[in-house]
Amino acid sequence: MYKILVVDDEPNVSIGIQDFLLASDLRILSVETALNGFEAVDYLRMDQFDLVLTDIQMSRMSGIELMETIYLEQPNLPVIVISAHEEFDFAKKSLRLGARDYLVKPVEEEELLRVVQSVLSEKEEIGRQSLERSIQEHGQHSSELARRREILMELLTERGLSKQEHDELVTELGKELKGPYFGVISVRLDFSQGGFSKREVTYQERKLLKFAALNLFEESLMEWNGLTLNGFGNELIGIIQLSEQPLNGQYHALQSQLHLIGQLVSVNFKQYLNVDATIGMSSLRADKTLLSRLMEEAQMTAEWRKLHPEQQVFYYEDVAAQDSLNMVGWMEKVEDCAQLLKGGDEAQLEGHVRELVSVLKELGHTDELKASYFGMLVYRIYGLLLEYGRGNGASQRRFDPDVYFREMPAEAKVDELASYIEAACRSLRDLARERDRTILDQIMSYIQKQFRNPALKIQDIAGEIHFSAAYLRYLFKRETKRSVWDYVTELRIEEAKFLLATTDKKRYEIASEVGYESPEHFSRIFKRYTGVSPAEYRKG
Repeated sequence: MYKILVVDDEPNVSIGIQDFLLASDLRILSVETALNGFEAVDYLRMDQFDLVLTDIQMSRMSGIELMETIYLEQPNLPVIVISAHEEFDFAKKSLRLGARDYLVKPVEEEELLRVVQSVLSEKEEIGRQSLERSIQEHGQHSSELARRREILMELLTERGLSKQEHDELVTELGKELKGPYFGVISVRLDFSQGGFSKREVTYQERKLLKFAALNLFEESLMEWNGLTLNGFGNELIGIIQLSEQPLNGQYHALQSQLHLIGQLVSVNFKQYLNVDATIGMSSLRADKTLLSRLMEEAQMTAEWRKLHPEQQVFYYEDVAAQDSLNMVGWMEKVEDCAQLLKGGDEAQLEGHVRELVSVLKELGHTDELKASYFGMLVYRIYGLLLEYGRGNGASQRRFDPDVYFREMPAEAKVDELASYIEAACRSLRDLARERDRTILDQIMSYIQKQFRNPALKIQDIAGEIHFSAAYLRYLFKRETKRSVWDYVTELRIEEAKFLLATTDKKRYEIASEVGYESPEHFSRIFKRYTGVSPAEYRKG
């Protein structure tokens, strides 16, 4: 049975669609109606819906802005756009931003039925065919998608995962990682100017452009079983998977495919969005456990744009060939050590430290090189401690290499390295716990100040604490056992209770004051959380 949300600021339109769909034979359980985007967002955060039908031209939050919010929080939720005749071209643009179809007002009933049935049937078919999406059929669609993004980010960024942890994540992801060859792409979008007017892009336009760019990126990688997701800022991340069979296992053929993909992605951004992009391409590996290393390769490679501003696509193999290969290898070992420190796997870290010490001792005949290698390692560790101990750097002063290794000869420094890293690991664990607690306090403080704002988004909160929305949701749920939006709604309802009990303010005044666009919507939310209407609560 399906649940549908209809969003239109003309009540006659939304109620008419509601009545028609409920009377159809499409196995529809319920149809909720919202008068604007803000009401729609509230519904979407409280319930699981199978389809959204939205008008384009609405006050305060347009249909395009609502689509963007849906994509950021529930990217696989299908949306059908409803457009007036004069917005026909605008509706077509919305398809580029991810809408599944559009209907022209006045809506023909037969056409409405056909489009809704088509989208719901497709959704049902996908659910039958994909085991990993079976959770959707039990009303957990958005949580599964959020978990999928978390898994991909963990595989791409966590170098300290044990083999068991890695295998568990891959198993949970299902059949999406097929391989056998894997590569990672880091795309840095240049939004200083863009679009075909080639003018400066506003903040709102930048968000929409990134939204469109992610869709275009996904289309560009379809032939290579691409998995795409948003990175931080203006970064997009892609995982490409190359099949061994059509390439006969020839490495040079795989490299040719890699070059083709990089150029195709760059050209598509320029052709369809008129946006310049820096493309960093990792090497190819037949081992999915190396995804985090490939991610680092792609991001490091994209940094070469600073040295070669006239070039747009960069390949790790080219970059490595132009660098000192020994230095590149040592940098990788240093980064491995940093990731193991962050991951807290002491057994794996101990073995890695022994390897680092062995490499340094083999450099005994080149004191200058040894000092350089040693400095890169200990200052990377010290930097990590300062990063985690942000605002409390004095407590980490003892780990300053200039202090810790003061007046030690070169050999003694290397001998002391294992003890230094072991102590740093303990400190880092304590700092991580403190940092998470501090971040949670920042989240809750920001929400307490902003919960009355009906336009509050997860991206606003994430931007305030400078972490991803995925990590914000994960941390908040882990520490408080509830979702961010449950907390926001609880604050709104508690504030409404206080105002109902202590003031003579009208229902519409209280609704507006606690963050709801309409008194009717406020009443529905209030009763859902308290079991009684605002009027009943005030009397009792």
